Amino acid sequence: MTKHIFLIPSFPKSGNTLIRIIISSLFFSKDGLSDLKNIRINQLEDVENLNIIKDINKDDFNQLHQLSVLYKYHLKIKEKQNLKFNEDFSFFKTHHAFINYNELKYIDESFLRGYIYLIRDPRDIVVSWANHVNSSIQDSINFILNPESCLNWLRGDNSNFPIGIKPPILTSNWENHVLSWLKNSLNVPKMIIKYEDLVSKKEQIILDIINFFKVNYNLEPTNIDVKIKNILKTTNFSFLKSMEKNHGFGESANGPFFNKGKSNQWKYVLKKEQVDEIEKKFFSTMKIFKYV
Repeated sequence: MTKHIFLIPSFPKSGNTLIRIIISSLFFSKDGLSDLKNIRINQLEDVENLNIIKDINKDDFNQLHQLSVLYKYHLKIKEKQNLKFNEDFSFFKTHHAFINYNELKYIDESFLRGYIYLIRDPRDIVVSWANHVNSSIQDSINFILNPESCLNWLRGDNSNFPIGIKPPILTSNWENHVLSWLKNSLNVPKMIIKYEDLVSKKEQIILDIINFFKVNYNLEPTNIDVKIKNILKTTNFSFLKSMEKNHGFGESANGPFFNKGKSNQWKYVLKKEQVDEIEKKFFSTMKIFKYV
């Protein structure tokens, strides 16, 4: 087994896309100019990675909407030769919690080079998620509170995967997700980034990311000064909104993907009882990150 996977995990709407743009601009561009059509970090939960199961067990392939079946293959599909993108150092994003199921692993340390975890105030996630999926605020609250919350695997335009089968991405609730990636036994390099710092101290975060890869992997982007300058310019939220409007963005759902990107927007949207509901459920973890 080889350590070929580097992950960028996060609960949905926590800044995953912005970090992927930054890392892609640092390591996969000449000048650091952001390009929404060339984000070189793909979703690990892509249904094309599941096609090998059809040859292993066709009955299971037709039952992949069940977590108990899907988890039987989580390690198999993450083997280097079975991934859609299978370089020696492959970057992937995921919204999956680091949670085992029926003693079956989500990922094995032998596959994993390390990860950068993104965390965001759950009260702001509620607002952003409601906008993203066009749901009510209360439905969005229910999503982040539910320990059994799931998303669907990515289904690309060219996918021949059966439409009726919807493999689940187990996000669980916000707190379970956060703690699963922050408090685990994985002995790999890891970096934790608060979305709020990414917005307010972006240049310092970029420098921290550069240092993280230099110290742990002896990887250092070229042309750093020019790249940082251009990344700061082209990851401005107004710039990204304009880029999406003019050229589109494949990760948009029910409207623009880049909405506001601000911190503390929950203060102007959530009712007191909704804030209380979230804080009561997640108080201890929110306190660790000074959200309360």
